[in-house]
Amino acid sequence: PVAPPPPPPAAAAPSPAAAPAPVVAPTPIPTPKTIPLSVQGVSPAGLTVRVKGIEIGADATVLDVSVSFANRIDGSTMLAMADTFLEDEGKGRLQIKRPDDNRNLALRQGQTMEGKLVFMGAVSPHTKKLRLVFNEGYQEDNIIAPGLSMDLPLQ
Repeated sequence: PVAPPPPPPAAAAPSPAAAPAPVVAPTPIPTPKTIPLSVQGVSPAGLTVRVKGIEIGADATVLDVSVSFANRIDGSTMLAMADTFLEDEGKGRLQIKRPDDNRNLALRQGQTMEGKLVFMGAVSPHTKKLRLVFNEGYQEDNIIAPGLSMDLPLQ
């Protein structure tokens, strides 16, 4: 007698490792918001700060500035000898990121510094105004480290 043919092979159950991985869309990185400004602050000590723009990013807020110092008594001044920060309407503060090669942001007599001031952290999209503060608690006429506060409109 002839043996019956073998049964067809059973389909193997798919292994869990072979299942396709779900596709996850990457989280978009928000584009920094740039706001042109033209705000100037002047202290009696001879410090002039002009804010030309602000860039609000996810991790930092950057001010485009021109800073000058002119005083007949002293040869230099410091913009960040004391606390220097941006403050929002709720009193939240973003501290300045001090450059390694100029921690106190020293400026010589007759010198103009063009560049970017970086403050660590993001600003809420609902913020209408920031306050820029140099050398908190110091008087505006302090030649060594003048105090200066400026309002920066964001809308």
